[in-house]
Amino acid sequence: VFTYGPLAFLQHTPYYSFGQSVLATIYQPVVVAALFLGIATVLRQRCTRMTSLMGAFATTGVVAILHTGHGLLIPGLEYPELAILAAFVWAAAPLLQEHPKRTTVFATCTVLAAVAGLELLVKLNVGVTILVIALTVSVLLEWRDVGRHCATVAVFAASTLIWWVLAGQRLGNLPAWLKSSASLVAGYSDAMAYPLFAFAGIAAPAMVLILVWLAMLGLMFFKGGAQTPRRFVLFVGIVTLIIGKKEFVRLDLANFYDLLALVVLALVIAPLSSIPKIPRRAFVVFVVAIVLAGLGAESSWLRTAGTAADDPIAAAVQAPGQAIERLITLAVPGRVDQRIERAKTHQRALYAIPDRFIKTIGSATVHIDPNETSVAWAYNFAWRPVPVFQTYAAYTPTLDALNSRSFETGPQFVLSRLSANSPATDIDGRLAVQESPRYSRALLCDYTVNGVEGRWALFAHAAPRCGPLTELSQVTVHGNDTITVPAPRGPDKAILARIDMEPTVIDRLFRGTIVPLTLSTVVLDGVTYRLVAANAAEAFLVDTPASVDGTNLQIHARTIGVGRAPSLGQGDPGARLHFYEMSVAP
Repeated sequence: VFTYGPLAFLQHTPYYSFGQSVLATIYQPVVVAALFLGIATVLRQRCTRMTSLMGAFATTGVVAILHTGHGLLIPGLEYPELAILAAFVWAAAPLLQEHPKRTTVFATCTVLAAVAGLELLVKLNVGVTILVIALTVSVLLEWRDVGRHCATVAVFAASTLIWWVLAGQRLGNLPAWLKSSASLVAGYSDAMAYPLFAFAGIAAPAMVLILVWLAMLGLMFFKGGAQTPRRFVLFVGIVTLIIGKKEFVRLDLANFYDLLALVVLALVIAPLSSIPKIPRRAFVVFVVAIVLAGLGAESSWLRTAGTAADDPIAAAVQAPGQAIERLITLAVPGRVDQRIERAKTHQRALYAIPDRFIKTIGSATVHIDPNETSVAWAYNFAWRPVPVFQTYAAYTPTLDALNSRSFETGPQFVLSRLSANSPATDIDGRLAVQESPRYSRALLCDYTVNGVEGRWALFAHAAPRCGPLTELSQVTVHGNDTITVPAPRGPDKAILARIDMEPTVIDRLFRGTIVPLTLSTVVLDGVTYRLVAANAAEAFLVDTPASVDGTNLQIHARTIGVGRAPSLGQGDPGARLHFYEMSVAP
């Protein structure tokens, strides 16, 4: 799945198969133990053994609570993100020593690089972040030691290759996975960033937190000495900027807690004696207040919403008992199979796919559109997904084209969960046919509607049935201009539109590159949708034949315009619209 690799299953607690459950049960406590032991190791440099263990236990508990629930009502710890913090604290150990041994530094960097290779195949950005941490330590402790830097990179590469093969993947597929992953990462900021004003309740404390924290780091840097080495402060600042960048691209509760957990961890392991007593105590009180206020507000909201069972504090407290129950489940013969079957039964009741569709699909290959992939598992379908099988994640023309090409030779069916809106919308109020324009066009052209029932539509693979695009007209649009969409010249015609944006410098910088403050929009029949700007130059459906009515492809727009939200004082956005017509055989 590109940013998630072939070992992504290690982070999940649900039971999908016996092997997956066993490996996940090994991986998850190892991550938590690594964090705990790393904190204890750093604290032992200046505290007694008992104090170090108690401090490590308490800090691990707080960090675990901040990483439980993802802020999205999803149960379980964010284990890959905890792995970053574990790497951070182990990397800090030699940085806090006055004269660390060369062998210790070499071992720290290479072990972290080996872990980075594993984590790369769990979650791409986590592996890259841990590699950056390892290289940062190596450079800060002696930038001229080129041999150690090269060894760190070599160990990372070797670890990636070894884990890739152990995961059952072919070596020849690794370059393609890395290339597609890079494409997804390149498009993430623009496609997934959301203006800070949309998260006003989180943005204000987050901005205050990071500004005050950077000020504290600056104070520590200028007053640093033997107890608080400047290289350690610089290292903390670099990791803060890495996690902070991720936070501010999409500032939700989960990302805010990631940054808050880093600050808590750094406060615990950093010697703060170089900072004057009053600002030091004031900042500690400030961080504690944010932690308590954030968790308290979330718990209150969850209780009000009737989902108190998802409270991260309660979930963290229950985690040890659940771990014991999980071990018992794995040890008792047949119990895992029972849990899996119960979960599948629950999912089938939730999805309620019509029996006619299930019989029609049978043992044939099927892709689940747009993102309910667990359908394939719950119904034991022969799953043959498009490469980016959660279509909202095809952020770039390269990924969209990759998906569309996969429809040329299969799968035999596409099972589509219908949107509650018409035309269909996806995450963040995107227009479904625009976020993946070539994919949507391929679905229209290479498949026919087999049936629409309940919340599902079934498409069957067919011979190509679309003609070439014929350009109808071009028009320049500014701001609030409303352009009439050309009417199709027959019932078997589709109308498509292509938008050549004219972004300003502010658009390019503040749609996510630096800080997300604005986003591009497209307006159809007076309704505003988020525009995936990278894919806007590809023709997308704006009027479809009646043969796809009732599906997510249905759209009958009469007017179109472009916009920007908010404008940031830039004036009206500009674009060039191109309209096309395409024949679609019955």
